[in-house]
Amino acid sequence: MVKVFKPIWVLLLLLLGVSEATAAPATRKVIIAHGPVSGNVLPLWVAKDQKLFEKYGLEAELVVVRGTSTVISGLVSGDIDIGYTGGTGVVGGAPGGADLKVVASFFNKTILRVVARPEIEKIEELKGKRLGVQSIGGAGWMQAMLALEQLGLEPRRDNIAVLSGGVDSVRIQALEAGSIDFTVFSDVSFALMLKPKGFRILAETPPIPFASLGIVVQRRYIQRQGEVLENVLKALAEAVAFALSPERKTSIIGLMTKRLNIRSEAVEERYKEIPRILDRKPYTSIEGMQNIQRLMKLYSPQVAKIDAQGLVDNSIIEKLDQSGFLDRLQNAYGVK
Repeated sequence: MVKVFKPIWVLLLLLLGVSEATAAPATRKVIIAHGPVSGNVLPLWVAKDQKLFEKYGLEAELVVVRGTSTVISGLVSGDIDIGYTGGTGVVGGAPGGADLKVVASFFNKTILRVVARPEIEKIEELKGKRLGVQSIGGAGWMQAMLALEQLGLEPRRDNIAVLSGGVDSVRIQALEAGSIDFTVFSDVSFALMLKPKGFRILAETPPIPFASLGIVVQRRYIQRQGEVLENVLKALAEAVAFALSPERKTSIIGLMTKRLNIRSEAVEERYKEIPRILDRKPYTSIEGMQNIQRLMKLYSPQVAKIDAQGLVDNSIIEKLDQSGFLDRLQNAYGVK
């Protein structure tokens, strides 16, 4: 591995008489892993597409993995440096000794759509039906539970069968095949894909506090690679400013259309929603973390003992904010 041989390369450079003072500043490689493709990966896509990682001295490798558990496993093992994930994995991993911190959250609230088969016309008709979620106990399940709370429904009381249905695209197929009756999407583009086929968007919730996606690292990474982490957050903060810039609308819609591989009209609607859910200053919401803990302890009672606030480290974001860096970015990109 590179980390093992680095001291040898340093020794060789010294033997050859190469001075660090005269050498060109090297970029630092960093591996960032994220889960299934969705519109919420936008900050990473923008930073990569606009070469913002390079601007801040980084060579970022983006790795797509199956889901949150894989991201967390990679962080704990050290196979990845940074996880683009949310509070669910951090809260879930804490009882087992995973020493992880959420250092930024770009999506601290979620807007949810309940989408049902054409024959279901009212919220009340969801009672006794089959709800498809990505996986029981995961972030998608929690969001579905939050949506049901907003609608005054409770799975056990209302005889709602909750089934593991896979990622968004797979649940779309399940709805079409009739193997589930309804599901919940946080990405409006997936809901809009089904609407022309007669499926109903029965409800849309107001923004609900939920620390869904941001930057997660091991505690020791903050201590040992604080400068690298700060540069990653600078690149992503600029990506957020770019994404929210009215002048970059065409560029952002084009990027999302390419990455999501869906109709441009659906992407247009997703774009309109970005200012409502993408945080300009990505402090991690304690309320959003507590919502995760509250729901997760239904399946994992040991989570109740966790201090959700202790899993958050907003120190680097606070530094960037207090220095004026975040405000300068917003002003430079014309973000109001």
